[in-house]
Amino acid sequence: NETMRLQVAFDLLSLEEVLALLEEVHDLVDIVEIGTPLILKEGLKAVTKIKECYPDQVVLADLKIMDAGALEAEIGFDAGADMITVLGLASRTTKSAAKSTAEQHGGKIVVDLINHPHPVQEWEELRKIGMDFCCIHTAHDDAQQHNTPLETLENFHKVHGGSRVAVAGGVKPSLIREMKSFPPEIVVVGSYITGAEDAREAVQKIRKAMD
Repeated sequence: NETMRLQVAFDLLSLEEVLALLEEVHDLVDIVEIGTPLILKEGLKAVTKIKECYPDQVVLADLKIMDAGALEAEIGFDAGADMITVLGLASRTTKSAAKSTAEQHGGKIVVDLINHPHPVQEWEELRKIGMDFCCIHTAHDDAQQHNTPLETLENFHKVHGGSRVAVAGGVKPSLIREMKSFPPEIVVVGSYITGAEDAREAVQKIRKAMD
């Protein structure tokens, strides 16, 4: 069984706050995600800066590309991202264009299946066109309503297993423990860590649940 990887999503903090938090936890984090709100607020210089400070860290830019696949992917990879996100609801042409750009940069594409009506079936199609990872993602606004990605993940796992699958949306230790019989490759944790009094302790609790 593959060990799970931890992706931490930084959404609502300033770049300074992210850097301060990373100083505390970077050794326990596998993938640093610069979330869409942070990119909208600070721009992709946030990615560039983190890559400069932590050159060995895998950095994901959550661009949620819906159109202009080649152009927007280029912008993300030029800024130093190792991985970028494209929406599962984008056209096949857009996704393929983003993938070609990723290959030129030695980068990876994560397809965010947020709000996708048929995530399980969609992954068949996505793999055919060379997508690297997919993310089963309960929207933040829905996660607030106590919806979780668990049921989708379980159905997904029956068909595809957990390899190359990330799970996001209200992820905390209790939810990770509930995934034990259908673990994803990547768990994406945001506010549980970034909103914690003690970020390092929060990451350690997540790690403990993962192991």
